[in-house]
Amino acid sequence: MLASLRRRALTLLAILCLCATVFAQSRPRAAADMELPLSAEQTAAAIGVKPVYDRLRDLAAHPDTSDRFELLYLQQQALLQVTSASLQVDASAEAVDAEIGEIRELQNYLTSRRDTRVDHLNLMALVLGGVAGTASSALGFTSHDNAASVLGVLGGAAATSLSFAGLRVSKGESHELMVQSNMLSEVFEHPSDVNNVYPQVVVSFMDAIAPNDEDGLSRQDRLIKNWVDIGRIPDPKTDQGQQKVDRLVSLPGQKVRQSIADLDDRQAMLYDLRVRMNYMKLDLAILMGSLSKIAVPLSALNRSSPDDQITASHASDAATQPPAPR
Repeated sequence: MLASLRRRALTLLAILCLCATVFAQSRPRAAADMELPLSAEQTAAAIGVKPVYDRLRDLAAHPDTSDRFELLYLQQQALLQVTSASLQVDASAEAVDAEIGEIRELQNYLTSRRDTRVDHLNLMALVLGGVAGTASSALGFTSHDNAASVLGVLGGAAATSLSFAGLRVSKGESHELMVQSNMLSEVFEHPSDVNNVYPQVVVSFMDAIAPNDEDGLSRQDRLIKNWVDIGRIPDPKTDQGQQKVDRLVSLPGQKVRQSIADLDDRQAMLYDLRVRMNYMKLDLAILMGSLSKIAVPLSALNRSSPDDQITASHASDAATQPPAPR
């Protein structure tokens, strides 16, 4: 009885091992790290390389010598598309950086003029207040008490007036920004010229919904919502918000003057836009790195098919034959 149970247990164990072996052999031989993050897959769809990538993944999962030329061709196509998209993102980022540089230059100029005027007013208030106070105190030691009081009042009023003038000047001047590009016009869907147009791959990326966005907003709408939440701009649907947006997306020749605060907001918003482009660059880097992992094993590529062997044999025979006499 015990021997019979032992034989049955051994038989069952052998069947289980055989099933596990068959299951392991039937699994596709997929390359490591072939699965992309959701954001990278979304970027692949935006640049039009996702169908190529899916086909490459299928070829890598079922390697066959007859598909090796298609594999190499698709890898080259995917590499060209990813590289082209990366260069377009770089060009857009460089345009944003150039605009930030122009804005910073005007902002520094206006800030310097404001600080100089505020310093002059503070110095004048200090001098007038000090002189008037000293003279008033000196007259107090004489019989001219009324003159001392009047001089003290006048000195205090002059210092106060200069202080109020300093507060008003501290807001700075307004000036028209003479920059030919305005990369925010596309974000707010304002009319733009040839200097403000993003490549289609960037537009598709910004119009797509980020995988981790809980509200289902596109990246562009999320940017605008963040700017409203932190106080960069009022709600664009309001009149005040529309006026702010009109100043931010103005172009030379429109006679729109921008304050230091407007320039600061515009510069910060361009930095935020630049960060979103860096996210796309990261996804493109992931796509680029994944291409090297989607490949047929070298052993499969080195094995020639019978037709290739026949062709190679004929070529060898032709090379060894002596040349025909002329």
